[in-house]
Amino acid sequence: MLITLLLAVLLQAPTVLDGTYSDTQAARGKALYTANCGTCHGDTLEGVSAPALTGNRFLERWRESTLDGIYGFIRERMPLGRSPNSTRIADGEYLDILTYVLKLNGYPAGPADLTMDRVGKVILVGKTGPLPVPDGSLVITVGCLSQRDDTWILSNAAEPARTRTEGAPTTAEVKSAGEKPLGTLTFRLADLDAVPDFAPETHQDHKMLVKGYLVRQPNAERIHLSSIEMISAACRR
Repeated sequence: MLITLLLAVLLQAPTVLDGTYSDTQAARGKALYTANCGTCHGDTLEGVSAPALTGNRFLERWRESTLDGIYGFIRERMPLGRSPNSTRIADGEYLDILTYVLKLNGYPAGPADLTMDRVGKVILVGKTGPLPVPDGSLVITVGCLSQRDDTWILSNAAEPARTRTEGAPTTAEVKSAGEKPLGTLTFRLADLDAVPDFAPETHQDHKMLVKGYLVRQPNAERIHLSSIEMISAACRR
């Protein structure tokens, strides 16, 4: 319970438990889903020739990230095999389809539609609320770079958040990282040599922004790096 409360505070964002779409919008989404998605994903999202859009596997793929991740995925790739001459689904219609998926996953409706300016702010979580990001996720976090027994680690690290971009951090990510408080976690940093022109010894005890793939193992948690960047030369809690 304590870690759930801490995560909710750290996220400081609405979640799908807060009623982020309307019943009217989900009804529009149902009609669009039936016409464009049901053949492959099933009438009740159970999966036919394409993966199910409900259940633990679906949730583990998308949870603890904002809804723009799944929205962008279906907008860019669905329906599968669409031809250049096929009728284009409007951006707002993809948003309606997403709300129907939320409804069939048991997330509550609210008084207003989910809009384009909010899809990047609402976080998909499980029915019990926010949880630590699952093993294998691409994540972003901040912490202090230090060395222990010839191994580079990120100490005083904040709970990682999910990200969908591997490359160099965006301006917004750097700004957010500069404001993010340090935490109590420690991660071993793997694949440092995969980051071009990075000399860890020049950033000892600096506050760093890290991206990479998270491996959760008891007493051996690590991040396989895709990027690392200094946020501040001072690393104080």
